Amino acid sequence: MNGSPAVLDVERSRGGSFRRRSNRRISVQGRSPLLWIGRVGVGVGRSGLRIGRVAGKLVVLAAAIVACAWGGRLGLRHVIDSPRFQLRTIEFSPTPHLGQAEVLALAGVKVGDRLLGIDTDAVAARIATHPWVKSVRASRRLPGCLVIEASERHAAAVVALSGLYLIDDSGRPFKRANMDEADGVPVLTGIERDRYAEMREVSEAAFREALALLREYRDKPGRPAVGEISIDPGFGFSLLLFEGGAEIRLGRGNYGKKLAQLDQIFEAVMAKGTGGLSALRIVHLDLPESGRVPVLLRKGAEPSAPSRTAPVKIAKN
Repeated sequence: MNGSPAVLDVERSRGGSFRRRSNRRISVQGRSPLLWIGRVGVGVGRSGLRIGRVAGKLVVLAAAIVACAWGGRLGLRHVIDSPRFQLRTIEFSPTPHLGQAEVLALAGVKVGDRLLGIDTDAVAARIATHPWVKSVRASRRLPGCLVIEASERHAAAVVALSGLYLIDDSGRPFKRANMDEADGVPVLTGIERDRYAEMREVSEAAFREALALLREYRDKPGRPAVGEISIDPGFGFSLLLFEGGAEIRLGRGNYGKKLAQLDQIFEAVMAKGTGGLSALRIVHLDLPESGRVPVLLRKGAEPSAPSRTAPVKIAKN
């Protein structure tokens, strides 16, 4: 050795551990079409089986529902047809214009009918066609009673619409009035039938105002009876007294104060001895306030007066 590094040559044999491996070719073989079709078929079969199970459950459920519904219907029919629930009594309290026989004819039911099979709403609707009926309710009281509750309209006045018609408190005409029904009831005039047909809401509002004026007039006992209320769209309302036919022209609004003035006029006319209230012809409470109210007397009621217009001084409150 001469001190230089030794070089060791290692010979790598072909069969040694450091032998270089030769390249190998790798070939990929595709799946068989039959195998793929088989697997798809198995998946489809399993899905169909699941769907079949769900469909079977739905069919069973639907059959059960139909059976329950059919059984319930048969049970309900048995209950409805049961003699225990036949109509035995009809309760109704007659009103002045609606009797028991008339209600039964309108109701369209009779003793022996199936109570549970009666349409109570239809019964009430048929009875409501009666002009005097304001409201009606029909109900069952098991096991065999039909209860009918009805309230009547109140004829507040009569309105002249090419014929006399009764009107209720809402100002709505509800029935053509016969002589007995119109006897002693104040008549509203001034609105013709054609005008009412064209302006129904406005006309009924005027009727309601006239009825309110009538109630205010009647609030004080002792005032002479009113036979007619004239409605003028331009000038307002006028009262015509039942006895003597005096016309009290009130115009529109401030009725309380005007009626208080009218009371003073009544007292003044009675005190003068001119024939009482029958001497009055027209009282102008529709004019602007001036402290004096023009009063037109009938001819001969006050011989010393050259004119039949007698201004009456009204004391201011």
